[in-house]
Amino acid sequence: MILSTFISCDDKDDWIPNVRVDKWMDLNTELATLGLLQARVIPEEGVNGILLFRLQDREFNAFDRTCSFQPSKHCAVEFDETELKASCPCCGSEFELFYSGGVQKGPAKRPLKQYQTTIQGNMLRITNF
Repeated sequence: MILSTFISCDDKDDWIPNVRVDKWMDLNTELATLGLLQARVIPEEGVNGILLFRLQDREFNAFDRTCSFQPSKHCAVEFDETELKASCPCCGSEFELFYSGGVQKGPAKRPLKQYQTTIQGNMLRITNF
């Protein structure tokens, strides 16, 4: 019973909502100017937009911009191009973009919500189903 009290104090019920994402982007036109280790915001996708980070020529990571700390506040992380990380302007949390969007600095405890990226021909697909 004591354990459940401590668990309930964590904002376990405050998760980033699930919204359907199925975005296709042309590598030769829409993403031609996105360089290695650069990011682009894709508005109108996900909850607060998607932060697309280019790792290599044909390798990308895509994360919802909603900070995982108190996501109901709808704070959107921003790309820090000098540090190559995402930072939340509301709480100061920082997230890495090379692997799973993991927390580098709190108060956030959960990683950013990550979307699946696949390449088919010259098209990048970002999806969560």
